[in-house]
Amino acid sequence: MTNKIKPFVLERNFLILLTGVFTNGLGSGIYSVAAMLLVFNLSGSVLYSGFAFFAITSASTLAFLIAPLANYAKYKSGLVYSNLVKASILFTIPLLHYTVGLHVWYVIILLFITALLTQYTYPIESTILPIIVGKDHVVEANSYIQTIRESMDIVFIAGAGIIITFIGTVPAILITAVCLVLVTISYSFFNFEQPEMSRDKPQTIGSAATYYFEDLKAGFTYVRHSLIPKMIASIVFINIALIIMTTNLPAFSLIKGNGVEAVYGFYLAAMSLGVMIGTMISPKLKHINFGKLVIIMFIGTGVMWMGTAILPLVASMILFCTGAISIGILNILVFSTIQQQVETVYIGRVVTLITSAASLGMPVGALLGGFLGEILSPEIPVLICGISMMIFSLLWLSNSVLRKLPDINHVNLFKHSEAS
Repeated sequence: MTNKIKPFVLERNFLILLTGVFTNGLGSGIYSVAAMLLVFNLSGSVLYSGFAFFAITSASTLAFLIAPLANYAKYKSGLVYSNLVKASILFTIPLLHYTVGLHVWYVIILLFITALLTQYTYPIESTILPIIVGKDHVVEANSYIQTIRESMDIVFIAGAGIIITFIGTVPAILITAVCLVLVTISYSFFNFEQPEMSRDKPQTIGSAATYYFEDLKAGFTYVRHSLIPKMIASIVFINIALIIMTTNLPAFSLIKGNGVEAVYGFYLAAMSLGVMIGTMISPKLKHINFGKLVIIMFIGTGVMWMGTAILPLVASMILFCTGAISIGILNILVFSTIQQQVETVYIGRVVTLITSAASLGMPVGALLGGFLGEILSPEIPVLICGISMMIFSLLWLSNSVLRKLPDINHVNLFKHSEAS
């Protein structure tokens, strides 16, 4: 069994990263359920759930503005201090709750700020992974990390509904804050070598601003003639549909579960289980033609999520889980390719540029989902999402460049586009 373990798995910095991901997964699994239920409980309205998702997804859209900032601090320092700030912010929720009281808009604003800080840490984690494990091991390393992340989500999202039933949403958010403190401590033990920047540090605010906008522009220029822009339009479309569904998921799960709050956690856990399965099997699928793989996967997801909307609780959750497998596969293969082919100094910017562009439709989806949830049954937005997955598949099928993409090891993000 020991020869099956990849050497990078036992590398000190990779184990620290895994520890941080594990601990963060524990906290974020509980947080993802508690935060949305807190907003729903404080407001009593799906519309405010839409506002909360709008705040979170707006932060994702702004990620491309934040990514260049990672180059002005050591990666280790960026991870340590940003997680500490997030923990401090979340500690204010129980503090206010037990003193002067909480207002729903205060919670929504905090959701936005913490999501904004996540947009700073996520590209750093993506950037340091190839540094730690080497570019040849990126797909396997991503699979390890995502498997742990999704495993934690399954356990703690599924358990979150039950935990919240016993202790309430505010103490649950306190658990998340404590987990972030532990993540901060873990990341403080990193000792990897950060690649040196090729220029001097800015001496004035003016020169810092100049460097910042140069970095911002460089990210756009780097991907302009690549295959990446061809993928973004279809991803923007599908993200609108996903957020319409996710915004209505608390209300949808309450209907399916006859008012039991824990069912919302079970649905989120079902999605995480599907994503984890996709994550685990993705290294086995990297030899299949990527274009055909995406088309077939998302037709299947569309059919399954339409069934999720229509069928009773148990069948609905099984199909919800199975449909999410394609998301796990897509995430690992796409981001691993970026980490392998993009220069280290650009990885964070390219990852956040893609996630920002892909997130453009998400605030619209959040507001639209909130309004649809007010005027229609929550099953309808879930059905819309399933239909949209099939349309997504047809978009790839109708685009000759995307349809003919070879296996992920031979997809050339930069030369392929120019050739076509």
